[in-house]
This record gives sequence, C-alpha cells and structure tokens, in this order.
Amino acid sequence: MITLWLPFVLRNPRRIRFIFPWLSSLKKGKSPLQDRLPLIPFEAKEWLESFLTKNMNVFEWGSGGSTLFIAKRIKKLISVEHDLEWYITISKFIKEDDLSNCKYIFKKPESLNNDSFKSGNFPNYFSNVERYKDLTFEDYCKTIESYPDNFFDLVFVDGRARPSCIFHALNKIRPGGFLMLDDSERKQYSQGTALLKGWEQKDFLGPRPYKKQLHQTSIWRK
Repeated sequence: MITLWLPFVLRNPRRIRFIFPWLSSLKKGKSPLQDRLPLIPFEAKEWLESFLTKNMNVFEWGSGGSTLFIAKRIKKLISVEHDLEWYITISKFIKEDDLSNCKYIFKKPESLNNDSFKSGNFPNYFSNVERYKDLTFEDYCKTIESYPDNFFDLVFVDGRARPSCIFHALNKIRPGGFLMLDDSERKQYSQGTALLKGWEQKDFLGPRPYKKQLHQTSIWRK
C-alpha cells in the first residue's frame, strides 16, 4: 500500500482523500457494478462526475459500472458491447436502474473472411487479445457512424479495437467535447492516440477502486 500510494500522494497531498474509498472498494463483495462506478482512477472519476450534465449526449464502447454511472447523469447514452454474456448482465442492471435514456447495443465481432484486412491498413478493426485474433470488430467500431457529426459531448473508449474506435469517434465529438481513453498508457493504442494530435490532453495516473496497481485514463479536448 505504501509503495502504491506514497509517490501519488506526495505529488499532491489532497489525494489522500482517496485512500479510504480505495480500501473500502477492496472489501469482499464490492464491485463496479454493485457500486455503479467506472473502473478508472479516482481523479478521472472526479473529472467525469464534474463534467457530465443532464443536457449531454455520450457514446461509450465497452460497458460496465461506467454505463450505470454515466447514464444517470446525462440526457442520452449510447453504449456498445461485444460480449453477449456481459451484455445480458449489464442489461439487467440497466433495467433495474430504470435507465430509459440508455440505448444499449450488442455488436459481436465477425469472422475474418478477407485477407485484405490483414494488410496493415488503418483502421484495421482488430483486437490484440489472442481469442479475437481471427475476428473483425468493424461493425462494432462503426456503430457511432449512425449519429451526426459533432453530436457527442463525450466519447468513452473502453472496449475492443480501441485505435479504430478513436478513428471513427473524431468527427462525432462536438468542438469543445472530449474523448476519454481508458488504459491510455498502453503502447498498442498509439496509432489511435496519434490521431488526437493538437487536442488538449490530460492524463489521470493513479490508483483506481477494486485494484491494487496504478492505472491511467486520459482525456483529450477537441
């Protein structure tokens, strides 16, 4: 605990306020779904909470506690999920919380039938997870194309094929709106984050609830 928290708190002593919520989150039975919280660093969650308002439209790739957290704070949430079992689980929570403003979409990956997709062109719609190596997430990534340009106040990228999701999100975020990327420290997302050059960037690096390691989530302002 000392190794994890000391450098984080020394850079900003006010961060000590997160220690007790973090300890509480590690208790048996606690989870992002049960607590209706996003699995992101505490400071990123605080930013998200301060940013969201009831007149906003938000798009999300990858569902979970973030879906329940965001939907109750905004006008409209579009959330896309690729895993059927997880989709069924989250659907039950959405119904339980009566989140009628959440449009929840299931888009499973499809078999890769065309070798041209493997040519290295971008976007390529691949996930770097081994079990998805012969699948394409093209329809999943392109779900956002159903919405007008400059429509979303925030796009949260936290699912599969994230660089390709970023590519399709660019025109859909309003000027002054934000793209949020979870696990932004991962080098495999650099092809996507390179597209955000010129956007104002802020990184949230630190502990997150339910986990015992540092983690980074970043935002870019259009």
